[in-house]
Amino acid sequence: MDLNSRFGDKIKRCEEATGYVFVKKELCAEALNASADSTAYYYGHTLKQLRKNDRLAVYGDTVADSVLCHRWYKQGHEKGVWDTMRKEAFCNKNLAERGFAHQLDVCIIRNGGTVSVSDKMMATAVEAILGAVRLDGGVDALTTVMGNLGIIVPLRE
Repeated sequence: MDLNSRFGDKIKRCEEATGYVFVKKELCAEALNASADSTAYYYGHTLKQLRKNDRLAVYGDTVADSVLCHRWYKQGHEKGVWDTMRKEAFCNKNLAERGFAHQLDVCIIRNGGTVSVSDKMMATAVEAILGAVRLDGGVDALTTVMGNLGIIVPLRE
């Protein structure tokens, strides 16, 4: 099965929810893949394995942290405010709430027997989506998506 026929609807729904259209659709598919099962697809006449989203989530957490830290610095906050800002923005509870609020649960690729998306699965998927956006579109795209999902509020400059 090719990438679009296997994951196209989930990718499209994710793009609508985030307000970002991926150039490299396989990055979005990886971000949505919470399944540990072997998931293969054809892309460019080559059989590829779709990685689980946990590695991309680590990257997403790190690059999103950088965006938030930049905002903290530009807003002139004291050092102690940073920890609070980060904990509030990137705790699993907030990331899961943001994901469910934007109905990203319908996009997540789950293991065969998994009936529903847990808060942890959702938080990981949101982090992975942020990582995928950064790799695909750069820091400006990431900042926009973080705003679109309500993870950060627009800067008043």
